[in-house]
Amino acid sequence: MSALITAAERMAVPEAFLSRTDLQALGLPRRAVDKIFQTLPVICLPGYARPFVRVADYRDLIENSTYRGDRVR
Repeated sequence: MSALITAAERMAVPEAFLSRTDLQALGLPRRAVDKIFQTLPVICLPGYARPFVRVADYRDLIENSTYRGDRVR
């Protein structure tokens, strides 16, 4: 049995990390991924080149960036 989970499954775990590849797998274009990494705190592990963002931070960004007619964009 594989211990790997998909980006969609990882979204249910607020403490999980998302890479640029994960965000693209969720359907975001490269420019959106770039902006997400510019906006959110980025986790860079020593000795590992691939940066991450936390699922909780990503979900908060999406929630705060969602306009439902209750405020001016």
